[in-house]
Amino acid sequence: MSCSDVSDPVLLKTPAKLNLCLRILGLRADGYHELITWMQQISLYDEVRIEPGGKRILVYADQEDVPGGRENIVHRAARVLREVSGRKALGARIYLKKNIPAGAGLGGGSGNAAGVLWALNRVWNIGMDKTELCEVAARVGSDVPFFLDGPAALCRGRGERVVAKESLRSGWFLLVKPPVTLPTKVVYGWSREQLGREERFFDEKNAPARLGRYEYGNDLEEIVFPRFPALKGLCGMLVCYGAVRAMMSGSGSTVFGFFRRKKDAERAAIRIKKSKIGGKCEIFLTTPLEDTCFL
Repeated sequence: MSCSDVSDPVLLKTPAKLNLCLRILGLRADGYHELITWMQQISLYDEVRIEPGGKRILVYADQEDVPGGRENIVHRAARVLREVSGRKALGARIYLKKNIPAGAGLGGGSGNAAGVLWALNRVWNIGMDKTELCEVAARVGSDVPFFLDGPAALCRGRGERVVAKESLRSGWFLLVKPPVTLPTKVVYGWSREQLGREERFFDEKNAPARLGRYEYGNDLEEIVFPRFPALKGLCGMLVCYGAVRAMMSGSGSTVFGFFRRKKDAERAAIRIKKSKIGGKCEIFLTTPLEDTCFL
């Protein structure tokens, strides 16, 4: 990418992520959930085209279930960056080609926002360093700083406190996305109701410093699976067909299995697609990323 001519379009690929572990530690005073999560970027990408110029920020998406304009997190990212820069006349047209399903727990929108922050920081000649840009990213969304860091990290707080973790270097992830969309706010709303009944509020003094024995697993499965038992069934199928482990990513609705060999994952994909429960699902075979997408 050349930054010498701000009229040149910028093309990016922004990755999806999986939560290999997600622990909900309790409710915070600000109403958010305190969590600790291990996230890994994977080889499933959206494509982003940025045409800098003009005085307006315009966002377009190619999928009907992904909002354009000000409702898209990408628009918010560009607005916040422009606001922090103090240069109100900055503008850009941003086009999103979505391959990562929305409402799937895969962080597609957050990855888009991170990529746009990274690119606009350069083409708008704002000159923020990585730390400053991550502070802006935290204002945009909880998972956005992770995508600027990546490709694997342990994230705490709302998810905005990122500590690099060694990426997985082998294996295959088979993702199964049923025809169910689970907005993150809705799922965390269900969780807030349950945690409130349990009076489970976050106490910094008792917070774990790391994952320890709870290296894999997703606390939100306790919230989602009773409402959508098909997701639990798909996890069972993944294990039955050879996955080392299977779980839900983020707030769902995607579930995934980890396979050591590609051919085992491919066989599982065929069997799930032929099944009654898996016939209407989107299925993706991916690998863990070893390097960050934004350098």
